[in-house]
Amino acid sequence: MCKSIFNIAKLNLRNIRVPYWVTGITALLILVQTIIDMLVINNNTEISVGCYLWLLPVMAAIFIPAKNFPRIINLGGKRENYFWGSLMTYAVLACAVSLANVVIHYTFDTFIVSSLNYIPGRNIHISTEYLGIINLLYVFGWTANGPVVAFFQQFAFLFLFSVFVHTLTAAQDKWYGWAADVLIVAIIAVFTPIKPLRDAEAWFFNLILFHPNALLQITACMVLAAGIYALNRPIFARKAI
Repeated sequence: MCKSIFNIAKLNLRNIRVPYWVTGITALLILVQTIIDMLVINNNTEISVGCYLWLLPVMAAIFIPAKNFPRIINLGGKRENYFWGSLMTYAVLACAVSLANVVIHYTFDTFIVSSLNYIPGRNIHISTEYLGIINLLYVFGWTANGPVVAFFQQFAFLFLFSVFVHTLTAAQDKWYGWAADVLIVAIIAVFTPIKPLRDAEAWFFNLILFHPNALLQITACMVLAAGIYALNRPIFARKAI
């Protein structure tokens, strides 16, 4: 069974060419833009190229349930193995993207900021007055405890986000999928204008993104990911090929 799960994970990773191409082309264009800005314009604030790598696990979470599931089942794959193999796929992608972004942040981003004599990253206050490279690692405060902890915090959130997108995509051909879409929109529309509900919404996003306690943030993301992904069992048990 473990071998079958591993094989499905490899099959998923090989059959997400569109996410690879879109992410790669986007990252390349942003990299070129950043270099041009550094050498020629020299007065803009750029979003780090590492942040655009987040497109890969998110897009993969759309393609895997929509495109890869029927292919794998038609090739003789079991639904149970697909369930665990897809989970492994998201773990691999979240790990790879998190590692790449941390490396980019502590090498390329730091080099550009230091070469332009900007404020060191840990003291950055994002505003229109700051010019340089902005990475979501800074924005969410994940660099406060160093690169290793930042890696795990980013991994946990990307894993949660991938699982959420995967589950929502898998349910789109059923009534409960559309109901979930309406519920999400309704929550945002209703919670945001009303202060007590807005505070609850802010508390949730603070928990999974900005919480200063890294262990709590990581744990919350992983527990939520496990709970959300468990919904895929009944979804794929009844899903038509």
